[in-house]
Amino acid sequence: MPSLNTTTEPDFIRHAPGDIGFFATRVFMQLSTPDDLRAMNAQLDNACKLIASIVPDIVVYACTSGTFLDGNSALAQMTSRIESLTACPVVTTSAALLDALAALSVSRLAIAAPYPEDVTAAECRFFESNGYEVVSSYALLRSGHEIRKISAAEIERLVTDADSPDADAIVVSCTDLRAFELVNHLEKIVGKPVLTSNQATLWAVLKQLKKSCVPSPAGSLFELTQG
Repeated sequence: MPSLNTTTEPDFIRHAPGDIGFFATRVFMQLSTPDDLRAMNAQLDNACKLIASIVPDIVVYACTSGTFLDGNSALAQMTSRIESLTACPVVTTSAALLDALAALSVSRLAIAAPYPEDVTAAECRFFESNGYEVVSSYALLRSGHEIRKISAAEIERLVTDADSPDADAIVVSCTDLRAFELVNHLEKIVGKPVLTSNQATLWAVLKQLKKSCVPSPAGSLFELTQG
């Protein structure tokens, strides 16, 4: 995960069964810019070698922007490289979001992002290239460690500003944004599924492990797809 991330591990521990252990290694990241994200991705080989030494069941690349930035081909190459270096299944946040949207039969979506404009534009292109209609988007233009400082009230405004009557669901992006803990509240406000980066990533991990989310507010994604 990105070195500055302080949100993913607490989110996973809060919502995962107690018999799952999470162990993280980090890749250096300072700003949410295309150059910094690509520099972070260039460090993946060493991070994979470190995390492979614990012999995990699944390896997760818990970063949204780092996995969507350069599109499907780059994501496929990244996933294949991680698989080859760790010798186990791989979950990436952007691919998990695609799987979650498909599981909920979403075709039109709104994007709520904390990122600068160029990174948000890349996210819109990524979803559009995968067959989704992005009917609206809104970005807070924050970067780096400023993202985790975004308050619950700001996240709520971000989601309502991003929403559109034409959207089937709202994707709230970034694994360092504290949106997972608000997901049920946000869904009540907008009246539709809200997918967050950490929520979708954990959902993909638990699906792979054939495990269920612990009973806690985890949103429509878990309520409608776990049985």
